Amino acid sequence: MIEKVLCDIHGPNEMSFSCIHIAMAIDSKEKVGFFYSKAEEDLPQIAWCGACEQWLLDNGEEWTDVFQAKADFKTLCSECFKEAKNKELEVYLR
Repeated sequence: MIEKVLCDIHGPNEMSFSCIHIAMAIDSKEKVGFFYSKAEEDLPQIAWCGACEQWLLDNGEEWTDVFQAKADFKTLCSECFKEAKNKELEVYLR
């Protein structure tokens, strides 16, 4: 079971994660790209922006501590995750 978070906007929802760039783009409406992993049972979804994807491609596609520090993943509720995904022009399942 995926842990629930209490969102100020959507109330209690399943937890998900996005890089700081996507989290900030929710408010700024900036288009940053949206790459995400396929949902797995009992694991929250996770998304990262085009800049983070490029960093991964340039650095062997390894989710290292350096990458995770750069991405600075933030907790989102599942509805905020969907809204961020739906606002982007380019969405990629990875």
